[in-house]
Parts: sequence; structure tokens; C-alpha cells
Amino acid sequence: MNSSMSRTRPLGRRVSRRRFVQGLALGAAGLAIGPTLGCDSGKTGGTTTPRGSASPTVSQPVKGGTLSAVQAADLAPQTAVFTNSPTNYYLVAGVYEKLMHYRSDRLEAVPDLAESWKFSSDYTSLNVKLRSGVKFHTGRPLTSEDVKWSVEQIADPKTGSQLLNFGKWVQKMETPDPLTIVFQFDQARPSFLDTFENLFIADKETYQDTVNGKNFVGTGPFKFKEWVTGDHWTLQRNPDYWRKELPYLDEVVVRVVPEPQTQLINVQTGTADVANQVDPRDAKSVENDPKYKVITNPVFGSIWYLGVDVKAPPFTDKRVRQAMAYLLDRKRIVDTLLFYGTPTVLPWDKASPAYTPELADKYDYNLDKCKELLRQAGVGSDVTVPLTVSAAYVPTHGIAEMIQAELAKLGWKASIDKLQHPEFLQKLTGGKFGGLWVTTCGFVHMTPSTLFVMSFPYRVPNSSNYDTPEYRKLIDDMLNAGDENELKKIYKSMNELLLDECFLIPISGIQSPVVLSAKVQGLAINRSSQPTLMEAWKAK
Repeated sequence: MNSSMSRTRPLGRRVSRRRFVQGLALGAAGLAIGPTLGCDSGKTGGTTTPRGSASPTVSQPVKGGTLSAVQAADLAPQTAVFTNSPTNYYLVAGVYEKLMHYRSDRLEAVPDLAESWKFSSDYTSLNVKLRSGVKFHTGRPLTSEDVKWSVEQIADPKTGSQLLNFGKWVQKMETPDPLTIVFQFDQARPSFLDTFENLFIADKETYQDTVNGKNFVGTGPFKFKEWVTGDHWTLQRNPDYWRKELPYLDEVVVRVVPEPQTQLINVQTGTADVANQVDPRDAKSVENDPKYKVITNPVFGSIWYLGVDVKAPPFTDKRVRQAMAYLLDRKRIVDTLLFYGTPTVLPWDKASPAYTPELADKYDYNLDKCKELLRQAGVGSDVTVPLTVSAAYVPTHGIAEMIQAELAKLGWKASIDKLQHPEFLQKLTGGKFGGLWVTTCGFVHMTPSTLFVMSFPYRVPNSSNYDTPEYRKLIDDMLNAGDENELKKIYKSMNELLLDECFLIPISGIQSPVVLSAKVQGLAINRSSQPTLMEAWKAK
């Protein structure tokens, strides 16, 4: 394979379990685009050992049977293919495929519909060769024109894809033959493979039926069978799948079960095999029961964070922002509120090439250091600050209450302002918070430079109104550097800047638990939080 293919329980007011878990699901998806029970064969894209004492994976797959899953929400056809939406994950995972995917443990691209790819030496173009013999469920062969059409969809603002900016990078697409597509970019774009980690290829001839919820046609291991609105949808085995021995299952049935506790009961009674939005406390309660498995994201693709508007006094002084970083008791937030997750001061999972271990303990909880920094900045106790959250991200409500209690130890008054999500997004994208806020940020599991291009909290302009020549230069250097040693130095310099300036303060990586029957084997969740069904099977 060409070497160019590799790039490398809460305080304060309680909230309902249903709303808390739905907020976790939204958070895992991030503002953008969020484990396997077995080995990483290059097919499914990762490995995560089940938590607790679940029995190990049985080595010999069993063919046939039906996998029954339950989730909180129904299908959303208009966002089924080109908009990343957790409610559609099982559908897209079964019906559609990508050109490639990243392994869970590192940013190494593994081919799917693409057989190979090669960047030009200056990364201004990319040549992709498609796999021959792949057919849509209608029987029509997959061609380079289908890939071109799919990329055109994400580049169209009317589609509403989170991949819009990736699409805008493409200045021209050429299809010299049915199995070749050449992308010409506006400038060097070495991180363009991130597009393919998130882009599913759809059948352009039946796409209007997809938008209307009548049919869903891809090249994947399962074909769409039926959708009973508000109740369930069913996928059936694709007998003409290009991976001849797969899938193992005959059917996948996903039922709509809004209540998290009812989802868990479904698995406990054998009515379902997989529950996707179980309350984290309930997931913990079965983690050591050998009848079940609890899995989470192999790497976190999103983070919960405390945002700071650098134009709003007293946060114009970075020492005050640093004080806020010391004020966050991240471990307590995870242990008593989130139950799953990874406390972090950096926006990266340990598997990210941008992770700098020597900086990972920079801001442990320390109230004394917080107070000393405020004293140095000349900031006393007579401070009132807005603390904004979205009604949609329920876990942030508890996090905000814990931060509010810590601020009270300084004598500060924090008023929690809970906005409806559209209004919250307007403030986020416009940099209009005027104080502090708690929300989620995605894109942290991709090529590191993607975070600074695609993410509202980090790109320029950003939600914090932070912008310096040094910051812009580091972003530009990151986008254009091709040498791995050079990139490592840039990543460290960027992390040092982020920890020094503290315009965005990470709290925890988001890891949402999924509860399975111990009979379920081979089920995977990739680094983008989407399940992979092709190698899933059920033990007798």
C-alpha cells in the first residue's frame, strides 16, 4: 500500500435521566460531526475492551440471526447521509460506506470503497482509485461520478453538512475513468482525508427517495427493508456485498425507545441486544455483570469545555482565565456527574498525534493557585458573571452548577442562563456570550489541524473572540507542514499557547456508554462514534 495512504451524581437541581442521556448523545456528536469487541482487522476501525467482567469474545463467528437495538429517537431522513446525526447512525452504518476510515488507535487511513489514494508532493491534489466490482443495492456499479456527486452535495450550503468547509476546499474534480477521481484543492490540504472519515457515498439516482424517507440505497453490508415511523426500522443482509463472507447477521432491527431506563430493561429481559442511550449511572450498575458488556468510544471525539470571552472583563487578563482553569475539579465532575469520560486539560485524546503528555497535568484543581492568580490580576470578590448553557446539552447544566458553586468560593456570583439551542448557537457562532459558557466541541479525533479550521470554538474568528498573530501562524504552520517531526513541534507549541491563553478550557473527553448483551460479538463503534455492523454476530 502506498505510504501516502497513512496520515498519521450531580450537585444542585436534578435533571431527568432521559434528558441527561439525550444530552450525552448530542454531545458525543459534537457541534459537528463523537470500540470494537474484537481485533482491529482493518475492516471495522478499532478495538475497545468491554468494561467490567464481561466474557471475552468468542473466536468463531456465527452466521445468521437478528440483532435488535434500541435508541431514543426516530430516523431523520433529510439528514441521513450528508449530515452527521446520531439518530441515523445505525442506518448509515449498515446501508452506506465510506471511501476510507481511520483506525481507532491512530490516524491511519484504512481503505473501504477506495482501493488506494495518493497526494501530490505539494498536497494540492489527491488521486483516488476506487475498488472495482462494488455495486449499489439497486445493482448499479459504483463509479467515480458517484463520489464526485457526493462531494458536491457536502459543498452545497443547502445540504447543511458539517463537512461544508471540506467541500469548499475542492476547486475541481476530474473523473478520467469510472474508477478514478482526482481532487484539485485551493491550496495544500494534507488533512483532506478527514473528509472521507465522515463522508458516506449515496446513490444519486435514488437520493430523493432517501430525503423523503421512502428508500435508502448505498453499497453497504445491509439493505434497507422497512421503516415504521415512530416505531422501528429494519435492515436485511445484502447478498451481493463485495466483502463476500460478510455480514454475518441476517437482519438488524432498531426500535425507538425514548426512556433510558426502559432501554436497559429491554436488554436485561432479552427484548433487545443493544441499548444506545442508557443513563451512565445505570451503565455503571451492570458493568461488572458477566451477562452484559459496556463499551464506550475508543477515543473521545468531542470534549466538554468551559468557554471564556476574552473581550469580557475581567477575562481580558489571561491570569483570570488561568485562574478559571485551576478552578475546575475535572475528576469530581466526571466521577459524580458524567460517570464516563476522561478528565483533560488538552483538547486531545492520548491517541492523538497532538497529545503532549508533559503538559497533561498543567491545571489540576487548585483553589489556592486560582486565588493567587486573581490577586495578581487585581480581581476581588465583587464579580458577577454570566454562565450560559444550551437547553439541549443537559450534562452541561450539572457542570455549570458545579462551576457556579466553585465560583461562590471566590465570592463571585454566577448566573446560569439556559438558552434554547438555536439561540445558544447564534451566540456561539457570533462570539456573543460576554462571559463564561459550557458546551461541547467536536473534531478533536481528526487530523489536529482540522480542529482549528472547522470548529467554532477554535477557528478564527471563534466563540471566545481570541485572535493573535502567533495563534494564526501556528494554525497556518500546522496546515502546511508535511514533516512529522516538524508537526510534533508545532503541536507542542500550540498546546503551550492554549494552556497559557485559556480562552477555551477543556473539562472532559466525552465517552457515552453503550450496553450490550454478552452474546453480541464483533460490534464496533468507530472513532466518529458510529457503530460498525458488518462484523457483528450473536453467540448461541
